[in-house]
Amino acid sequence: MKTITICGSMVFFDEIKILEQELKSLGFKVFTPSEEWTGTDYSKLNRKEQSDMKQHFIDRHLEKIRNSDAILVANYTKGDIKDYIWANTFLEMAFAYALKKSTYVLNSIPEQPNTVEIEGLKPFILNGDLKAINNQ
Repeated sequence: MKTITICGSMVFFDEIKILEQELKSLGFKVFTPSEEWTGTDYSKLNRKEQSDMKQHFIDRHLEKIRNSDAILVANYTKGDIKDYIWANTFLEMAFAYALKKSTYVLNSIPEQPNTVEIEGLKPFILNGDLKAINNQ
């Protein structure tokens, strides 16, 4: 059974949970970002507390990627950016790339400042079709 870790902005957490169920129905074992962050009011934390918390979440998610066969980037429209992929997700993509894990991007690669770098990681673009993962 292939194991996939879903990566993406936490503003897409509800969508990530839906993707998790869809992937499981296709026979995949799935890791998702931690739900620990839900309910956290970062504005009440000082800078060190914020960075310590981020480090904790990053470390845990990178371990999930390490223990996966592939990652799926859940990228949807955020604000003015269609198919948003930003800092943490890009970091996770690069980590998967360094580990020689397959990287799937749910939607198209966005037009944003790091577009060329994202393309340089050579992800498989699914165009919304999760079943295409089985064809790779």
